[in-house]
Amino acid sequence: MENFKKLIEWFKSLTKIKQIALVIGLAILLGLANKNKSSSSLDSDNSTSTVEESKNCLVNYDWTYPSKSNPTSAWKFSSDGTFNYSSTAFGGMSTWGNWEIVNPGEINISYTKTSEGTIPSDQILRMTSCNSLSVGSTVYSKD
Repeated sequence: MENFKKLIEWFKSLTKIKQIALVIGLAILLGLANKNKSSSSLDSDNSTSTVEESKNCLVNYDWTYPSKSNPTSAWKFSSDGTFNYSSTAFGGMSTWGNWEIVNPGEINISYTKTSEGTIPSDQILRMTSCNSLSVGSTVYSKD
């Protein structure tokens, strides 16, 4: 317990940008550990082979990691082209912004606001199937 308290104190001593980088890095590492759950082929019933199919698979669902029964982070994409992301890691963090499908299965994320005040650079997310969203090496599942 004391080591955990020291870890929290150390984390709080970091700048906000370092905290965000650490949380994103942790999510990537967790994704690497979870890589065997990644789907390597498109679902036959729900394809993402067109922009419209990708949009239908993406919008109005909760995309959770590591599981929908016990999520530590989640994405939500709305039909108006906005999104929000939240994570409970290291005390919690949220981001908001806009999304656009730039190619089938590829979503450009443009951040407009964060709970930490630092705006990350744009990012490309990839849908390897209608039920699998890759953010770096972290794979989110649709609820």
